[in-house]
Amino acid sequence: MAKFSGRKVAVGIGLEATKGTPVAPEYWYPHLDLSIKDADTALYNESALGTIIKNNDKVTTLVAGDGSVSGKMFIKGIYYFLSLVFGKKPATTPVTGDTNAKNHKFTLQDDNQHLSATLAIKEPNLDVRFPYALPESFTITWSPDSYPKIEFPIKSRRSVTATNTVAYVVDKEFLPKHAQLRIADNLAGLTAAPALTDIKSFTLTFTKTLSPQQTMPTGTANEVTYSEILNTDFEVSGSFEKLYNDTTYRGYVLNDAVKAMRFTLSDPQNMAGNTTPTSLTIDISRAAFGSREPSYGLSDISTETINFAMLLDVEDFSKSVTATLVNKYTY
Repeated sequence: MAKFSGRKVAVGIGLEATKGTPVAPEYWYPHLDLSIKDADTALYNESALGTIIKNNDKVTTLVAGDGSVSGKMFIKGIYYFLSLVFGKKPATTPVTGDTNAKNHKFTLQDDNQHLSATLAIKEPNLDVRFPYALPESFTITWSPDSYPKIEFPIKSRRSVTATNTVAYVVDKEFLPKHAQLRIADNLAGLTAAPALTDIKSFTLTFTKTLSPQQTMPTGTANEVTYSEILNTDFEVSGSFEKLYNDTTYRGYVLNDAVKAMRFTLSDPQNMAGNTTPTSLTIDISRAAFGSREPSYGLSDISTETINFAMLLDVEDFSKSVTATLVNKYTY
């Protein structure tokens, strides 16, 4: 057995064709933090045996994958995470006039049985795959002095032993300078809306509200793990901090304003095709502003933090939230 540092741990992801059937990793993710493990739920036998000693046995009732992975936003790798967030693979088409560039359009799978993945963990003492992995949530964070990052907590079935072959690809990450945020009255107005220039931080969270099911075992192995993992309510929420220079957002909060929002990462140094920059665009067609927190530090420039949440687009459910990834890759 080996002693090792966390840098020796590799995590891979593969999208499952059949939910719960383990697959080999399609992409090895250069992570910054990882805590995925087999979590044990147990009963201790407290039956009295004529002594004051409390426990006389332990029985495991559930073993399931639990934890999270976080890191930077990579141009190729973000595809796999977004597929799980939206519950299905995207519709992929060539970019008009630049056919080497691929346009991957993600829309929400509006049911309770979303696409699942297998997460692979390989380190000096362990080589396993966690099947039937689904995200509990997916959070994007941005600030001007740090790489844009994601955090991806998951639930899965218990791990199975594997022989994983680690193979990283050269993949570029989005940088802080690539980000823009736009707000408009509706989706049609977002392209022409000016990018906000006074944003100091931004957070966007997709919440899937998982409901893991543990039912009577059907196989002879009598495995104690989830029979399936279902997703229930779907929410998108977030916040941004900006310099406080007018009362616009105070009015949005107090007057129940509903706006369209667009968060974009665009990298013109890494082209998706001949003329098309690599990019990720997330659109929310209807966002409500739930609260506002001004900051009045005596020695600080005043800021305000605005919290928002996605509302259903009743006219077209599929437009409530979308993501479009433009890169050069075929998956």
